[in-house]
Amino acid sequence: MADVGEPRDPVAEWEARVEAQFAALKKFAAGCGCSLTDADLPRRAFGKSGREHEVFHAPGALRYWKSTFPGQAGFGQFGYYTPAGYLRRLRLSNRIFGDDVAFGGTWKRKNGLSIVTSQRYIHPDTERFIPTEDEIAAYLSNLGFCYNEQLMLWEPDDGVQLADTHDRNFIRAPDGKLYAIDVQPRLLPGCEFDAVRSV
Repeated sequence: MADVGEPRDPVAEWEARVEAQFAALKKFAAGCGCSLTDADLPRRAFGKSGREHEVFHAPGALRYWKSTFPGQAGFGQFGYYTPAGYLRRLRLSNRIFGDDVAFGGTWKRKNGLSIVTSQRYIHPDTERFIPTEDEIAAYLSNLGFCYNEQLMLWEPDDGVQLADTHDRNFIRAPDGKLYAIDVQPRLLPGCEFDAVRSV
């Protein structure tokens, strides 16, 4: 029998993959002039937002900035993300919801690298900016999603699943229109990005 050595520890393998992807992203950002420092982000920080981000906004600015927690690339119902997985998720969200989340760069911090993105400012309804569960269900149904009770996920027929669809991840505008801001989509194995319905 061939000696193939001890199997790799899954946790060590995951950590190595995340570290390698952060290193590649850091190199990419440096080549694009997107290696950020504290001075590059808006000074008005809102602190932690959920389990993934810190949020920044400059008064009067048309975009919000988000940074992942240092050394992390997002977390949710589908588990922890690698940097590549996190950016794929944002790209998929842009396609599904017609959003414009953009990669801003990497931010070197004391406890590790953060991924920085920006997202347009959405003017909320001043009286009721958090939508009801029925409004969210109607919105997602209109996009072609159906709720899977067994998995507790929204799914259409094009290979996408949606998680983290609670009311704080949507904004209701003055005209009643809903905007998804932190919903987490996932493309199932074997499914193609170009086949996903776009807004």
